[in-house]
Amino acid sequence: MIRIRIERNDHGDVKRVLVTGHANFAEHGSDIVCAAVSGIVFGQVNAIETLTGVRVHQPDDGDGKVDLRIPEGLAPEVERKIILLVEAMVISLRDIADSYPRYVRWINK
Repeated sequence: MIRIRIERNDHGDVKRVLVTGHANFAEHGSDIVCAAVSGIVFGQVNAIETLTGVRVHQPDDGDGKVDLRIPEGLAPEVERKIILLVEAMVISLRDIADSYPRYVRWINK
Protein backbone atom coordinates (compact mmCIF):
# COMPACT_ATOMS: atom_id res chain seq x y z
CA MET A 1 0.00 0.00 0.00
CA ILE A 2 1.17 3.53 -0.76
CA ARG A 3 1.07 5.85 2.23
CA ILE A 4 0.74 9.58 1.66
CA ARG A 5 1.38 11.69 4.73
CA ILE A 6 0.60 15.42 4.64
CA GLU A 7 1.97 17.69 7.36
CA ARG A 8 0.74 21.26 7.76
CA ASN A 9 1.80 24.21 9.90
CA ASP A 10 -0.44 26.08 12.34
CA HIS A 11 -1.78 28.22 9.47
CA GLY A 12 -2.85 25.14 7.50
CA ASP A 13 -0.10 25.42 4.88
CA VAL A 14 1.51 22.21 3.65
CA LYS A 15 5.06 21.91 4.96
CA ARG A 16 5.83 18.28 4.13
CA VAL A 17 4.55 15.48 1.91
CA LEU A 18 5.91 11.99 2.56
CA VAL A 19 5.08 9.21 0.10
CA THR A 20 6.16 5.64 0.90
CA GLY A 21 5.33 2.09 -0.06
CA HIS A 22 4.07 0.34 -3.16
CA ALA A 23 0.48 0.07 -4.39
CA ASN A 24 0.61 -3.61 -5.40
CA PHE A 25 -2.40 -2.97 -7.63
CA ALA A 26 -0.78 -4.94 -10.45
CA GLU A 27 2.57 -6.44 -11.45
CA HIS A 28 5.61 -4.20 -11.58
CA GLY A 29 5.46 -2.25 -14.83
CA SER A 30 1.67 -2.55 -15.10
CA ASP A 31 0.62 -0.86 -11.86
CA ILE A 32 -1.53 2.14 -12.85
CA VAL A 33 -1.92 3.31 -9.25
CA CYS A 34 1.83 3.42 -8.70
CA ALA A 35 2.31 5.10 -12.07
CA ALA A 36 -0.29 7.76 -11.28
CA VAL A 37 1.15 8.59 -7.87
CA SER A 38 4.73 8.59 -9.17
CA GLY A 39 3.85 10.77 -12.15
CA ILE A 40 2.04 13.32 -10.01
CA VAL A 41 4.72 13.49 -7.31
CA PHE A 42 7.81 13.55 -9.51
CA GLY A 43 6.20 15.88 -12.02
CA GLN A 44 5.35 18.38 -9.32
CA VAL A 45 8.73 18.10 -7.57
CA ASN A 46 10.43 18.78 -10.90
CA ALA A 47 8.11 21.72 -11.60
CA ILE A 48 8.73 23.27 -8.17
CA GLU A 49 12.49 22.92 -8.39
CA THR A 50 12.64 24.18 -12.00
CA LEU A 51 10.26 27.12 -11.57
CA THR A 52 11.52 28.34 -8.19
CA GLY A 53 15.12 27.13 -8.02
CA VAL A 54 14.40 25.72 -4.56
CA ARG A 55 15.33 22.12 -3.78
CA VAL A 56 12.41 20.47 -2.00
CA HIS A 57 13.38 16.80 -2.35
CA GLN A 58 16.61 14.96 -1.77
CA PRO A 59 17.34 11.94 -3.97
CA ASP A 60 16.06 8.77 -2.33
CA ASP A 61 18.24 5.91 -1.21
CA GLY A 62 16.60 3.42 -3.54
CA ASP A 63 13.59 2.65 -1.36
CA GLY A 64 11.20 4.67 -3.53
CA LYS A 65 10.34 7.11 -0.76
CA VAL A 66 9.62 10.74 -1.63
CA ASP A 67 10.06 13.26 1.18
CA LEU A 68 9.09 16.72 -0.05
CA ARG A 69 9.80 19.47 2.46
CA ILE A 70 9.29 23.19 2.03
CA PRO A 71 12.40 24.85 3.47
CA GLU A 72 12.10 27.57 6.08
CA GLY A 73 13.40 31.08 5.52
CA LEU A 74 12.24 31.47 1.92
CA ALA A 75 11.17 34.81 0.53
CA PRO A 76 7.39 35.06 1.10
CA GLU A 77 6.54 35.19 -2.62
CA VAL A 78 8.65 32.10 -3.34
CA GLU A 79 7.12 30.23 -0.41
CA ARG A 80 3.58 31.07 -1.64
CA LYS A 81 4.41 29.77 -5.13
CA ILE A 82 5.76 26.52 -3.72
CA ILE A 83 2.79 26.07 -1.40
CA LEU A 84 0.39 26.61 -4.32
CA LEU A 85 2.19 24.00 -6.42
CA VAL A 86 2.26 21.53 -3.51
CA GLU A 87 -1.46 22.07 -2.81
CA ALA A 88 -2.19 21.28 -6.48
CA MET A 89 -0.22 18.06 -6.07
CA VAL A 90 -2.12 17.22 -2.87
CA ILE A 91 -5.47 17.61 -4.68
CA SER A 92 -4.36 15.19 -7.42
CA LEU A 93 -3.01 12.68 -4.90
CA ARG A 94 -6.24 12.90 -2.88
CA ASP A 95 -8.21 12.03 -6.01
CA ILE A 96 -6.08 8.90 -6.50
CA ALA A 97 -6.46 7.94 -2.82
CA ASP A 98 -10.24 8.38 -3.03
CA SER A 99 -10.43 6.28 -6.20
CA TYR A 100 -8.18 3.47 -4.93
CA PRO A 101 -8.62 3.34 -1.12
CA ARG A 102 -7.41 -0.28 -0.92
CA TYR A 103 -4.07 0.74 -2.43
CA VAL A 104 -3.44 4.28 -1.16
CA ARG A 105 -3.67 5.36 2.48
CA TRP A 106 -4.05 9.05 3.31
CA ILE A 107 -2.57 10.42 6.55
CA ASN A 108 -3.03 14.03 7.71
CA LYS A 109 -0.78 15.34 10.48
